[in-house]
Amino acid sequence: MSKENSAIAKEVSFGFLPVKKSERAFGFFDLLFIQVGIGISCFGFLIGGYTGMILGAKESIAAILFGNAFPVLLIMPIAVFFARYGVDTFIGFRSSLGYRGSNLLFGLFAVLNLGFITIACFMSGEAAAKLAGVLGAGEFLGSRSSGGPIFAVVGFLLAIYVAYKGPVAIKWLNWIGVPAFLLVMLGLISLLLFGKGLDSVFALQPATPYETDARSFATALELNIGLGFSWLVYIGQYSRLAKTEKIAFTGGFWSYGVLVNVAAILGALCALTVGSLDASEWMMSIGGAVWGLLGLILLIVGNITGAVFLVYSQAVSFKTVFPNKKWLIAIATTIPAIILMISPSFYDAYGTFISVVSYTMAVMGAIIITDFFFVKKQRITVKDLYNQYGAYRYWKGVNPSAVISFVMGTIVYWFLYNPVADSASGLFNYLTAGLPTYFISAITYYISAKYIFSYQADVAPTTPAEGVEAARLDEKIG
Repeated sequence: MSKENSAIAKEVSFGFLPVKKSERAFGFFDLLFIQVGIGISCFGFLIGGYTGMILGAKESIAAILFGNAFPVLLIMPIAVFFARYGVDTFIGFRSSLGYRGSNLLFGLFAVLNLGFITIACFMSGEAAAKLAGVLGAGEFLGSRSSGGPIFAVVGFLLAIYVAYKGPVAIKWLNWIGVPAFLLVMLGLISLLLFGKGLDSVFALQPATPYETDARSFATALELNIGLGFSWLVYIGQYSRLAKTEKIAFTGGFWSYGVLVNVAAILGALCALTVGSLDASEWMMSIGGAVWGLLGLILLIVGNITGAVFLVYSQAVSFKTVFPNKKWLIAIATTIPAIILMISPSFYDAYGTFISVVSYTMAVMGAIIITDFFFVKKQRITVKDLYNQYGAYRYWKGVNPSAVISFVMGTIVYWFLYNPVADSASGLFNYLTAGLPTYFISAITYYISAKYIFSYQADVAPTTPAEGVEAARLDEKIG
């Protein structure tokens, strides 16, 4: 077995089993580096760009800081769960959703993750098309409508190859891709500060605001709320490796809730300056010919690195849920993303996509946080997380309270805001949609779990860490 394949088998086995405290090696800065590397890629840039297209600089900064940080603050406490019990995301979520319910959430995650992979690859492809055009490769390859998809698919295939090779290859790419994106950010910040001047940037007006300031601000806020909630399913993958619960929480919050905002604010200022959502255009317009070309190269490398992380994350989670499936099949679950890359349409609809993410992850975050902290009082039985006929079976493997909460959250969100049509009720301008959905879903879940569908699983066991060591299974991971 090759070194890479051995590393993959070890990683899958390590992801499936609870992590012993002696095996948890991540300190604060370890978590910060890994999670910031994922978070500051295209997603923060794009959300910032959308924000800067409809709001001025001061309003953009306010919408980004609150819109992203507050949802992260609401869901990040679940990092305590994973740090305490050492289980992976979709194994841990069985305690609140049920065995099959957690599998359904994995299915939802896999679909949404295809969208995130597409966004990362298409931003890379767009930058490559711009680079090809500047270098005289011709109109076909230099156009975002034809060259963009071609380079996006090429970047995706490269990401699949690196992810397939496993942790050894990813480790080396990480040391290239993350610094590349940090250099892009540092370069843009320097050019804005010393080239354009912040005073002139802050005096600019947004290119495509809504009909009222209130609607513009609420919409920008909702987009950033969506980004904040979107990290829910990724928290457990790294928090389970944190040395302490405090490190898991603070490392996650500073990564997703604070430092990601730097990329988003930078994106907003660039969009204001250039009047475009096209990150590759930011590079050329703000950086000029020489620095712009360097920026395009770094942007390509940084986003391919982000795509590798997303592909690998989905594959490892697939193997965690379906341990007997082959690694090649796990990787292949990301291939449908190619369909979304064949035109710029999905990429251009990122605002709608992140709003749908806001709706689904706000509901799921409310369910999972309420269940662990307020229903089960932070106590679970780890053995039952691995037993489909155990305490977390609920009704045929699905928790009815989670279903009711999801239905109620759906009604609330779509009453307040329809992201597909970009139409909003009068209350949306004052409440947004993601935050009310979170709180209504949390209240609904608590009432249902405590007073309507109360199961033995909701009665907390007496020992918080019961079964952690016993749950380290001996079965071989396929």
